[in-house]
Amino acid sequence: MIVLSYGMTKSGSTLAFELCKAILEKRGFAQRRLPDEVVTPGHHINFLQEVSVVGLQALLKEVAQGEFVAIKLHTGLRQPEADFIGQQISAGTIKLHVNFRDPREVCLSLVDAGAKAREKQRQAFSEIVTLSDAANAVKRQLNICRRWGSIEGALPLFYNQVAFETGAAIERICADFGFPMFDQPTCAELMAPLFGETFTQKNKAVKDRYKDDLTVRQNEMLLDQIPGVRPFINRVCEQGDYSWFSQIRRGATEEVV
Repeated sequence: MIVLSYGMTKSGSTLAFELCKAILEKRGFAQRRLPDEVVTPGHHINFLQEVSVVGLQALLKEVAQGEFVAIKLHTGLRQPEADFIGQQISAGTIKLHVNFRDPREVCLSLVDAGAKAREKQRQAFSEIVTLSDAANAVKRQLNICRRWGSIEGALPLFYNQVAFETGAAIERICADFGFPMFDQPTCAELMAPLFGETFTQKNKAVKDRYKDDLTVRQNEMLLDQIPGVRPFINRVCEQGDYSWFSQIRRGATEEVV
């Protein structure tokens, strides 16, 4: 089985991916680096720059009987791949985690990442200077997130739970995998490296940082500039109503972009 760990950029997706790996390793599933022929070359982790039906089939052939391997990705999703992943979830050969965060916080993290990139003369995120720049980047991200989340059987994982109520996130992931929940000492042992030496691209790690880091005007600007963000925040982030994702699968007319 493979676990596709999708996440919006700067949504805490690396933390969620590392948490998934740690749970699998605790249950005896070693997380080997897969060959470059089936994952994106040059990454120290199992990462997919893009997803295709042929590529997913190659991954499933590579992962041996009894293996359970997590793979991280941020990429967009076409309908043939969405259909294939849904079929494989039903068949029990793929699990899908969809990691997301309040888009206002994603914007703040993108601006931070842009400043850091320019300071260190790195290309990635260097074009993000203002909150408006970040909002333009998040417009597409939100639509992509909804497409991934619309796949039946996907497990939605909210940043606030993964980062600040990690025990509850572990319990949900274990239930999705069909594993028994760990006892408290094992949970603490599993979590310690994630908030210590493990590389997770940690930024400010402040819950609901938009409340302190955005002015009223900036908050309204982001809500106005990112189409579909108000229902996403109200229903998904605040109420935990994940039917927002599945509505596009059922042909609902509510638009994101």
